[in-house]
Amino acid sequence: MTIDSKSLIFSKLSDDSDVSSFTCSDSKDLEDFLRNDAKIRQREKISTTYLVHSGTDLVGFFSLSMGCITSDSLKKMSLEIEDPPNKYPALLLARMATKDGLRGQGIGREMLKHVFAMAFRLTEQIGCRFVKVDAKRDPRAIRFYENYGGFIQITQNSETIQMAVDINKIGDEENSITV
Repeated sequence: MTIDSKSLIFSKLSDDSDVSSFTCSDSKDLEDFLRNDAKIRQREKISTTYLVHSGTDLVGFFSLSMGCITSDSLKKMSLEIEDPPNKYPALLLARMATKDGLRGQGIGREMLKHVFAMAFRLTEQIGCRFVKVDAKRDPRAIRFYENYGGFIQITQNSETIQMAVDINKIGDEENSITV
């Protein structure tokens, strides 16, 4: 199936949302989260999940939450801040996945654009300097975030690599995504 990424429909997960058709064999954790935990996490106000449809087909999803980044972990970024805080506010891209068979068609990139647009709106309401993601230690995922979002690796542990992008830099000529 070929997807026109410009015609994607974004909606917030609801109790009535049918997510049973979503498959993600690359990461059963993501599939399991969407099917079993996303609605619970949303009711508990821990994260909010957004579904992405092409027509009636569920083709992707992402979950967002609030987060922060310590100043120490941002040493790789050249920030020009007069009196830097110990922690910076960040929008956490907690989970994101594209349905099996549809990767490479621009769906992930469109989801990132949507996340960045939400981050820009947040800065007007509450302040939000970064978008961060704890990416799985998968070279494809790391390249995706670096190439399409301008994310920089800031810390890592045995399971994930924490990556962040300064939203003041999104839309710069050196980054791929403009909102």
